[in-house]
Amino acid sequence: MRRLTAAVLVAAGLAVGAAHAAPEAHAAPEAQPAPLMTVLIKPGAMMAPAGGYVDVTVTVPGMDVAAGQPLFVLPTMAPNMPSPQPRTGMTVTDAEGAVPLLTGQAGDKPWTSSRRVHGEVVARYRLPIDNARGSGPPVNLRIDGASFSTPGRMLVAIPQGGAAYRVAIRWDVSDMGPGAVGVTGYGDGDLELPAGPPGRLSSTMFAAGHFTREPAAAQGGFSALWGGEPPFDPRPLMQWTGRLHGWMSRFFGDEAEPPYRVILRSNPQNPGGGVAMTQSFAVGYGEGTDPEALKSILGHEMTHTWTAIELLGKWWSEGNAVYYQELLPWRAGQITTEQYLAGVNRTAMRYYANTRKHTPEAEVLDQFWDDTRVRLMPYDRGALYFAVLNGKIRRASGGRRSVDDLVRTMMTRFRSGEAVTEAVWLDVLRAELGEAGPATHRAMMSGRLVLPESDDYGPCFRRVVRKARVFEPGYDLRAAAPDKVVRGLVAGSEADKAGLRDGDRIVAAPFGDAMQHDHARIVTVKVTRGDQPLSFTYLPRGELVDVYQWERTAVPEASCR
Repeated sequence: MRRLTAAVLVAAGLAVGAAHAAPEAHAAPEAQPAPLMTVLIKPGAMMAPAGGYVDVTVTVPGMDVAAGQPLFVLPTMAPNMPSPQPRTGMTVTDAEGAVPLLTGQAGDKPWTSSRRVHGEVVARYRLPIDNARGSGPPVNLRIDGASFSTPGRMLVAIPQGGAAYRVAIRWDVSDMGPGAVGVTGYGDGDLELPAGPPGRLSSTMFAAGHFTREPAAAQGGFSALWGGEPPFDPRPLMQWTGRLHGWMSRFFGDEAEPPYRVILRSNPQNPGGGVAMTQSFAVGYGEGTDPEALKSILGHEMTHTWTAIELLGKWWSEGNAVYYQELLPWRAGQITTEQYLAGVNRTAMRYYANTRKHTPEAEVLDQFWDDTRVRLMPYDRGALYFAVLNGKIRRASGGRRSVDDLVRTMMTRFRSGEAVTEAVWLDVLRAELGEAGPATHRAMMSGRLVLPESDDYGPCFRRVVRKARVFEPGYDLRAAAPDKVVRGLVAGSEADKAGLRDGDRIVAAPFGDAMQHDHARIVTVKVTRGDQPLSFTYLPRGELVDVYQWERTAVPEASCR
């Protein structure tokens, strides 16, 4: 439960210091429950590729918003979407009737009105779905079979103003036919969330329609569902994932296993990618998807359920998720030591062969969507940083403590409503390691090389040096991002040798994150030069450099985990 400050108590109409009042003082009245916001979701029939739609009604009591101030936010664009998500039939009413909207009918600006908006406010709109707005990362509305799925940020108009609400999620799936069900990361069907910020609806998955499920009957904890027809049988993989979720719930100290929904979506442009949401995860598949290869990302995204603290930054949330994504399945006995080691080395290879590995953490967010090399820094560098800390803590404590203890300390603070800032993390490090702890952290944040000691992954592994070519797309990805024009061509690079030139207008350049650890994967960049369409195929690799890897020692398997 969050602590109530004096200011909050005064705002609630309660007398601060009432516990010290004279004996004849009356007890303070109970606080009134937060107002109930209602979200009604009514999908139409879905059929891929023909399309479908979702009607949404958001009802918010007791709003009072001055003219020109934000009412709701509902984005129409997300990274890598080629065109905006359309919406039709958009209306807003309040105590005075129809609300005239100045902004919000199109684009991503907050909805505003030319007059004061007050009383019960009702927003209604329709979102057509046609699978035409990209599929990587999976943050768009998408149809699979007779179902649709989407993160809440693209579905629910979020009221602005900072007020807390209880939230009732209501489904009307009657138009989808018998057997249809509505699902969120919070559970199946109609449900009510306790008081909290309405923006939490943006960060969970919503899905509705006809699904195949594993387990076949929805349970209170883990459940996976898919509406399409993946090119593999998802059941064994989802059984594995369900067992891991239960193990992780116990590892992180839950009293009961929380609900968690995995939604499998077709994603022909970026198969194997995914997006983590509150108590939910969407993972994409395509032709040739290897279900074994999805175990790593499933371990990664489920870790977010417990450890994500966005205020700390991506070095924390993504770094510890990569650190744990194979470590916890390995400890749980669900992957082999060889599979765990392969995951460690994949992360290390990507980091040490990355020409942008010295980018300071403060510069990452600004370049995050422009350059895959920078985008992966919080993931790879963060994971190696947690391995470094784990080694230091184990040595300092004689093996009695590990970085797990520090992560749990932060999660306990977060769950109890205490401050969880970078300064708090530095204090936790200082208490454990003295000033060496904060110094290690600051070095990582500044972009200095992060290098675990040979035994930081335990006695069963040792560090070795290998040779690998750096990932080199051949031109400046960030400079090319705004208008899709090649700039900063690297003289003598494979791109230069293939014939790519500054000024070429990019039609397609699939420099996905997975390419960084696949040293044999070639890329075909499609451009236009004047009116002429051209294609250039090459291996996006540069100079040969030293990279650090780990190999198995002779220590018996029984002593490894």
